[in-house]
Amino acid sequence: DLHSFPTRRSSNLLSPDCVAQQTQRQHELPARRKAPARPTRHAVMVVAVSEGGNVLLERRPDSGIWGGLWSLPQFDTDDAARNYISHSLPPAQSEPRALGNVEHVFTHFNLVMRPLLVQCEGESRVLEEGSTLWYNLKAPARVGLPAPIRTLLERVADES
Repeated sequence: DLHSFPTRRSSNLLSPDCVAQQTQRQHELPARRKAPARPTRHAVMVVAVSEGGNVLLERRPDSGIWGGLWSLPQFDTDDAARNYISHSLPPAQSEPRALGNVEHVFTHFNLVMRPLLVQCEGESRVLEEGSTLWYNLKAPARVGLPAPIRTLLERVADES
């Protein structure tokens, strides 16, 4: 029975050895710990758009961040992204153009994505069956997209 438990409403609930009570600082102690600073990671995302208005997506590995979801091709450096653009995509109509950075906060780190927009000549074609797809911005397919990638694609669709 809950009513049979003794209740204490006295201010003497604290130990007589309590430093906070002795110094009248119960509202301050224990002090909150400051959360450790979250590291920031940087990534370059390639936003390859075909003449038909489709954007190239790649399926992420099953493990890790955004496991199994579809995302833009991601690289550690600008040079690696530009190498991919020149060797793995249909020919570009012009030089890649940097879009505004997109930031996303994860539990253990912040991610700053630098999207590079490249307009590709010709119609879209599947590069590697099953691991890539051309995503129609005007009639988006129902595929699993990370929230910041979905937001970026909506921004690209609005600009085109």
